[in-house]
Parts: sequence; C-alpha cells; structure tokens
Amino acid sequence: MKLYTNIGKIMNKYINKALSRKVLFMGVSMKTKGGMTAVLVSYDKYIENMQFIPTWKLGNKLVKSGYALQAIIRMWIKCLIDKNIEIVHIHGAANASFYRCKIFINLAKRLNKKVILHEHAADFVEFYQNSNDQVNIRETLNKCDCLIVLSDSWKKYFSSIGVDKSKISVLNNIVPPPNFRDSPRKDNKLHLMFMGEISMRKGGFDLLQAISDNKEYFKDKLLLRMGGNEVDGDIKTFIRNHQLEDFVSYEGWISGEKKTECLNWEDVYILPSYNEGLPIAILEAMSYKHPVISTPVGGIPEVIQTKENGMLVQPGNKEEIAKAIAHYIEHPEDIKQHGEKAYQTIQDFFPQKVFTDLRHLYQSLMK
Repeated sequence: MKLYTNIGKIMNKYINKALSRKVLFMGVSMKTKGGMTAVLVSYDKYIENMQFIPTWKLGNKLVKSGYALQAIIRMWIKCLIDKNIEIVHIHGAANASFYRCKIFINLAKRLNKKVILHEHAADFVEFYQNSNDQVNIRETLNKCDCLIVLSDSWKKYFSSIGVDKSKISVLNNIVPPPNFRDSPRKDNKLHLMFMGEISMRKGGFDLLQAISDNKEYFKDKLLLRMGGNEVDGDIKTFIRNHQLEDFVSYEGWISGEKKTECLNWEDVYILPSYNEGLPIAILEAMSYKHPVISTPVGGIPEVIQTKENGMLVQPGNKEEIAKAIAHYIEHPEDIKQHGEKAYQTIQDFFPQKVFTDLRHLYQSLMK
C-alpha cells in the first residue's frame, strides 16, 4: 500500500472504493473558497472514487437557484438508479445553507437512505436563537441518522437545543500532513500570519487596529501577512490610512504553493474571531509547529490552551490582542516550545485517524 509522503505526491486512499460506492457526498462546489470547501477537497484526495454532487456556487440568485435545482435532480436520479448508495453525506452550515440542506435531507429520507448532516457553521447559535422556526430546525436535525459536529462543545450545544444526543458524532476536521521546508531568515522580526476571510467576524480589523494602536512598538519588531477573500471592510485602505504598509501586507486569497510557503514562513498564526466551528486554518498552523493566538469560541478552546500551545484572547479586545503578539516578541523561546506542543495536540486531526473514525461511522449506519 502506498504511504503519504512529506512532499504530498503519493497519497493513501483511506476509504476504498468498496465503501465509497455506498456514499453520496453533497456540499458547496469545490471551486469556491472557504473552510467547508477545504474539507471537501481533502475528502476528495483521500476517498477513492468519491461520489459528489455540488449544491451551491457563489453567484447571483439565478446561479445559486440553478445549482440547487440541478443538485436535487442529480441526487434523485443517482439514488434511484444506483442501488449501491446507502448513505447521503451532506455538508452544510447555517442560514440559507441549512434550509438548502433540509431539502436534500427530506429527499434522501423519502428515498430510504441514511442521512448524515455534517454541520460546519460557526454562527449556528446566532442562526438558531434569532429564528422563528426553531421547532422546524430541531425536527430537521433529528430527522438525520447522524449529525456530525466539529468539537465536544458543539455536541453539547446541539444536545442542549433538543437534538438526540445518540445521533451526534464529533469528527475532527482533516489536516494534511505538513510539508516542512527550510526558510532562511533575513530578519529578526516576529513573522505573524492571518489566513481567513477578511471580515468583522474573523477579527481581522481588530488585529489591524491593535497593531495600529501600538505602531511605534510593533513597526521594528513585526511582519504581518494577511490573506483571505474580502467579505466586508476595505483592508487595503485601512493599511494605507493607518500607515502600516512597511510591515503589514494584504496578499489576497492564499492557496496551493503560496499557502505552503506562508505556513513555513510564519512564526505565529493569529485568528481573533467572534465565532467559529473549529477553523482549518488554525489546525494547519498547529500542524506546522506554530503557536496560535485566537479566541475562546466554538471548538477553539479544546485545542488551544494559553501559554501551552498558544494564547487565547477575548473577541474584540484589542489590548489583549496586542499583548499576546508582544508576548512572542518578548519571549521568542516560547515560539518553539508552544509550537511543539501545538504539533502534539494536532495528531488526531491527521487523515489516518479522521478517516478511520469516519469509516467506523459509515459502517455503524449500514448495520
């Protein structure tokens, strides 16, 4: 059997064709950007002959409606014709994504298939609390044979709102094994990396404001690179107006070879979000032996412990953000020590463990 190598050119298929032919995957188009897409792309790498129907693609209402309609038709035909399909594994989130998933859940149940809803939403709590349709949401969740969540804290939450606890399974997100490279240093500054959507929710502008508020301290001690698709705010204008160009750069969406380069370049990763599931970006940074500065939201406190493998700060607290960054500037020895502990923390997120758990879950549903 072929083994995964450090350079990532040979890959083990952890779920073979005999099992994958019984599972139909559904979720956002793999050509879109975001954490859910990253999960699906990883699944496609490690599952032999993965059967997948895209349900959503970024675009206008006509494009989105068309994608949903074709997904309904393709799913219906596939499940009727292909008698091997036993499980429909749906990847979804909150808001419109949840109601789109509801259509596929109901259709799959009518076709007598087992249904897994793999919930990726960081903002499900807000979605549920603000909804006038809570009974319907709970009924939809309980209609599934399994609800996959990303952490124990999310399992407790869904159980607390009335989802059958026996149906809830925690499955870690997948982190590809790291591709370590030697990156010669040309400076003695702290290399800080932010990768995620550029939005108020992810705390990117809180980070920039914290640095701007302490610019005289950071300007000769820090290099910050930021990457991600812009959702709200104008990051380039903020950097320019606050005169941060000398040590802060925005590099757009980062993927592929550039992402590998950034993960090897950074010393510390930062994501001061207001809500999360359990971000792939944090797990990837930890797999490269980097400490993480983040916030105690979603499943993050289950993997990050302050002064053990990173630092936790309160969402929106710019003073705490600045102090956490300064800690690694003033105590560079902690970068290596915390990074090693981060790497140890992340072992259960590597593909072999995750797909072993997923394989067992599929087999339990097919008994």
